[in-house]
Amino acid sequence: MYSSDTADEISSSQPPHWGIWGTVIWGAVIGVTVVVLQVITTLAVVVSRKGTGKLSKSEWINLFSSAGDDGYILSLATFATTVVGCVLIIGAIKLKKSSVLSAYLCIRSVAFRIVLRWIGLLAALIVLSDSITALLGRPIVPRFMSAVYATADPLWMIWVALIIAAPLFEEAFFRGFLFKGFESSFMGPVGAVLLTAGLWAVMHGQYDAYGVATIFCFGLVLGAARFYTRSLLVPIGLHAVASLVATIETAILG
Repeated sequence: MYSSDTADEISSSQPPHWGIWGTVIWGAVIGVTVVVLQVITTLAVVVSRKGTGKLSKSEWINLFSSAGDDGYILSLATFATTVVGCVLIIGAIKLKKSSVLSAYLCIRSVAFRIVLRWIGLLAALIVLSDSITALLGRPIVPRFMSAVYATADPLWMIWVALIIAAPLFEEAFFRGFLFKGFESSFMGPVGAVLLTAGLWAVMHGQYDAYGVATIFCFGLVLGAARFYTRSLLVPIGLHAVASLVATIETAILG
């Protein structure tokens, strides 16, 4: 679909940025930091609720495992990782000599008519996905989402976490920072779209294989939107819209 010459032209036209290995190393640092922060947040909430009394090892494991479906904990962890993750992304970019943040992350406006086309494509994908899910006899709302929504208190936190915080960090990381390094390497645009979609899907390990596969398909659309529009704002917006629809479905059907 894209020749090596196309990838070379893209790379040569971009301001300074981390190469493939710099992107991988920084990506790993950011990813590990986010995971550790989520664990710390979860542990802090569990301890605040149960204290540090005499609980057996198995009881601690059960408490920690069940916390994964807790909407309040998920909201706090999402807020924390969004703030820290975005700061790390900005820091990594600033450490690259002569880099320009807005150019690195492709933060640029896009004509409204173009945005509407991508929203239309996303809407079609959502309808198709829900239709296939229903035909297969699977619930439209995954068990994880139902559990998270039911345990979110206050409820507004889960809406903000899912619709604003998560799309902001995840797109800045996957379709922003990682996409830039992958696209400019031997992978080219196609490799960048595929790899970021795959990594993003794997990150959602709380879902079953069908759910992860569905997320991967949505990731392909987000990656394509990032490449064709040359703007990170479009996948952020599409991600937010998809999360809004999913949250509304959970509120109604979950």
